Amino acid sequence: MTEKASTLLKEIIETETLKIKDTFSGPSYHAIQHILRRLDFVMLFYYDAPSKTEQEVEELREFYNYGWAPALKPFYNAININTFEPFPEMYKEAMNWADGIIQFAGHTAFLKQLIDYEKANLIKLQNPKENEFSFNYIVENIGLEYYDRKSRDFFRDMIVERIIEEKKKKDNLNEEEIKTKLREIIRNPNGKYISYDTTPEIDEYYKKKAHYFVLRLQGYDEFGENDLFGGIEYWKYLDLVETIIGVAIMHTEACLELTKINPKVDLHNLLTYTYYKDKTLNIYKSYFGASQSEMEQIFSCITLNKENFSYYLDYPAASLPMYVQVSDNMLVRLISGCLGNPFELLNRELKRKFEKDYFEAVNNREERFRKELFHLFPHENIIKIPKGINININGKKTDIDAVVFDINTMTLGVFQLKWQDPFRKSMRERFSRITNLFSKASEWVEKVEYWLTNTDITNLIDTLELKKYTKEDIHINEVHIFVLSRNNINFTNVEGLDDRVAWGTWFQMIESQARVKKTTDNVIRDAFIKLKTLSPKNRMKNEKIPEVHSFDITFGKYRIYYDKKK
Repeated sequence: MTEKASTLLKEIIETETLKIKDTFSGPSYHAIQHILRRLDFVMLFYYDAPSKTEQEVEELREFYNYGWAPALKPFYNAININTFEPFPEMYKEAMNWADGIIQFAGHTAFLKQLIDYEKANLIKLQNPKENEFSFNYIVENIGLEYYDRKSRDFFRDMIVERIIEEKKKKDNLNEEEIKTKLREIIRNPNGKYISYDTTPEIDEYYKKKAHYFVLRLQGYDEFGENDLFGGIEYWKYLDLVETIIGVAIMHTEACLELTKINPKVDLHNLLTYTYYKDKTLNIYKSYFGASQSEMEQIFSCITLNKENFSYYLDYPAASLPMYVQVSDNMLVRLISGCLGNPFELLNRELKRKFEKDYFEAVNNREERFRKELFHLFPHENIIKIPKGINININGKKTDIDAVVFDINTMTLGVFQLKWQDPFRKSMRERFSRITNLFSKASEWVEKVEYWLTNTDITNLIDTLELKKYTKEDIHINEVHIFVLSRNNINFTNVEGLDDRVAWGTWFQMIESQARVKKTTDNVIRDAFIKLKTLSPKNRMKNEKIPEVHSFDITFGKYRIYYDKKK
């Protein structure tokens, strides 16, 4: 083989990507509208198809996930936002074109992802025949990230959902009554579109539904409510996002109700509407009592626009935005962006636009993380040190982020708390998370172990300031070391972690406390054992990682498939 498979694939991707713009001869504005409206429909409602298997539907949606951004980018690059254009109606040919181009772009983006997987030493790409490529996994512990997702899902499904159910009971929402009132306000202009004037009662209902929705999302708690970004408190960004989510839920349900009233309407022409930017800002400005500049700034962080598109649309499988700016005073509201995870774009934009504020906010995370951790140790016999502790022995300096001490069993727990930003599909960000987390955490473990081993008990107690919190005589019988990461800690192809330490994510810690049976009356030792019990290495013995599906696609004249045999 004269050329490496990944090199050939890269050349194919570059050549094929250039073809996207040439597939549409009309105005770029129309291409963007067709892509966005088809996106809304597929991402919200395409979960079943008579002619496709469940796996085929899942694959199609995944190609949409990868493909929407590279499909949109050449047209967004070409659009002149100083030109105002009317709302084009969606038609069958436009749907077929949008389907084809998003999936085409999804294939190129997925191939690019395969090249990144190979760079990360996760797969091996082969070129067995001309125009044919295969890949196979080259590591044994493939899919460890599955357990991080599983713990996060446990937290959402078993804990957050319980909180939501309790809130719903208190709120006493009457869904059927609201649906009836919603039907009463719906109008159907020209038999094709939708309009309505809402009421305070309906607004209040969907405001509460939005709050439940937000509680299920990852990312809304990445910063403290009072952290400032561009001089505006984070809670104001959150409030606007939550309010828009409520409006999007209401709009979606109104559209579905209209399809019952008039089955001939096409959801493509109902879901994704354009709005005058100045009028939209004025509505929310009035609702929140905010200034024009505040509302402009917050909206800019949830909108795909000419300032951020080149950065944002290059991100692999980028999350959908809430709004897309299509002219100087015109926005398209993307319902699938509102009901996806808008905090992913919001938090990325806050980092990009207000870098100094962002890193100040990051520095505030440790205290919040520590307080949340202490909620897992509510026992009266547990001392919880309300600050980080600096340690130094023979020039080996570091700090302990959280300390708990059981005065009944004389057991010490020391924690390093790492709050890394979540990431989606970016292998570059994945590499950054791995590098930053494990090199620093392993160095910390070494220093803490050295300090514990080479310091007498009296000095340990004094340094940790334990006597400030109890009048009893204390000593230290045993010590347990924890490294907790907020979002991700289990990575395929990462081996050799110090076995004396309990490594886990925040969600894994919560799940282990809830699911693993108590084995001892020593609360701190028990927490250590539970977290170790729920490690991927142990879970793999009893829980099967989902099998990698067979994969075989044709992309133009090229075939790409997963070679299970190797």
